[in-house]
Amino acid sequence: MMMRTILPGLPIPHPALIFTRAERDQAVIFEPACAPLLRPLIDTATLQSWHTPIGDRWLLALPPGYSQRYAITGIADLITRHPGLGHRLRAYTSELASMWWELPPEATAAVTAPTPRVLIGVGERPPIAWDTGQTVAVTPIRIIAPADHLTLALLSASAGRKRLKQETGVIALPTPPTATAGRLAELAAQAVAMTHEQQTVSREFARRLLADFGPPGSTLSPALQRWWELEFRELLAEVTSALQNPIPEPFQPFWAARHAEGRARYYALAGEIAAIEAAIDELANPVWQTREQ
Repeated sequence: MMMRTILPGLPIPHPALIFTRAERDQAVIFEPACAPLLRPLIDTATLQSWHTPIGDRWLLALPPGYSQRYAITGIADLITRHPGLGHRLRAYTSELASMWWELPPEATAAVTAPTPRVLIGVGERPPIAWDTGQTVAVTPIRIIAPADHLTLALLSASAGRKRLKQETGVIALPTPPTATAGRLAELAAQAVAMTHEQQTVSREFARRLLADFGPPGSTLSPALQRWWELEFRELLAEVTSALQNPIPEPFQPFWAARHAEGRARYYALAGEIAAIEAAIDELANPVWQTREQ
């Protein structure tokens, strides 16, 4: 039997500490020393099952005690020490709340949790994701760290999800036979890799669509962000409506082929991931049931 501690996610941070990707890049270019202080942020809106890509929001994650260590008593002092943060934080120099720019002590576990980690979302069927980066997860996301692919597989099974709903601090995982454990870990690793590929297919098509037809400063509509759900004629209409820049007729055959190829691969991967999830259930659920007996 394996015991795993369930850590709470980071307390909801002050809005000023959340940087867009552009703001983060600007800070790091101006002051490379800022880079370790800015970490990708994951919340319930961005957490995805198996693998969660780094998004467009970053958190200024100053650990508890940072201000005392460097004699920082206000935002002006913080900007003096880290001028790269000034563009984002200068508007808050009159903020009176005591050290709101520093994470509270209860955030320590979430920030320092070792990798790899398993991130657990909320809902009837919460997303459960593998995380190997320096992300920080915000409550109500929970964290199990350190983790391995076997832990990921056991928790992602329907019986594991049921147990997670009942536990808040520590969860006891069953110990499968060696061959079963190896196969479960392999299946979980495959699901992570396939989900990553699926997200890459989705992101690259959307990126190319925006680069070719989006006016400066434009963003994709929700429908275009989920382009694989559209028939090509619907994609043409949505590009015209959302980006005000239709795909020229001579280029439509090229885009039709690209769209068809991307859709086919996206849905093929979805089918493979579903098959892996079914295989994990078939192997892991009996192991959980044996433990319960």
